[in-house]
Amino acid sequence: MDLLSARATANKIGEKAKSANGIFPLLLLLVLIFLLMLGLSRGLGDDLANERTFKDEYIDYPKSNRLFRYCNSMMLLKRIRGPNDTCKRKHTFIHEKLDKLVSICTNFTTITTCKYPSRMDCHQSQMKLQLTDCRLIEGTKFPGCKYHSQPKFNSILFNCDELGPVYLYGIVEDS
Repeated sequence: MDLLSARATANKIGEKAKSANGIFPLLLLLVLIFLLMLGLSRGLGDDLANERTFKDEYIDYPKSNRLFRYCNSMMLLKRIRGPNDTCKRKHTFIHEKLDKLVSICTNFTTITTCKYPSRMDCHQSQMKLQLTDCRLIEGTKFPGCKYHSQPKFNSILFNCDELGPVYLYGIVEDS
């Protein structure tokens, strides 16, 4: 009898081991899928402009103390690039508080049609803002992008959603 009960116990332990062996690959697969999705989402965040926040991409307030080659260092610092890791041809940094731009979205703007089709209207700031316009120097290639910096005091044209500014279309040049 003891031999039979020992064999029955061994069979039960074997069944538990088999069921545990079935769960381990499933758990491993789930962990790998999670890590893959996490890696993909981080990679997509660099490529898709809408994954970045307006503040991360455009706001530099107060203006960084980078007097020499401001645009070159800021484009590197904020990891601003064109499609497929190319040099972005132009970019604008806004030297105002984000709160000021949020209030422009809700109060002090001229709403106009966007240059490019969009689900959102464009807002043109009525007040002029402190800006730095960065333009790519012709002939420079990624990763050695080099830019001209030009301080400006102009209005801007941008999209807003219910939370505030979303996308900067550009500087409104004085006519």
